[in-house]
Amino acid sequence: MMDMQLVPRYAKLDFAILPVGGNFTMDADDAVIAAEFIDCKKIIGVHFDTFGYIKINHTAVQDKFKAVGRELILPMIGETINL
Repeated sequence: MMDMQLVPRYAKLDFAILPVGGNFTMDADDAVIAAEFIDCKKIIGVHFDTFGYIKINHTAVQDKFKAVGRELILPMIGETINL
């Protein structure tokens, strides 16, 4: 994950896709750190709510991102989003 800090040196990201569910991937706390590493303000969360052990509290997780000046979009399964 530390190499993510190199991203802003080479690209300015309009959005990034990061896992937030934990267990098999990074959890929300790690995703907040990753968003800061890549210097991206708009994050699309993935790998959450598909199994009981990766369910998240949407409001709490979005608040974590908001607290560091980032927006977290949590699309529902099958939902289309426009960026």
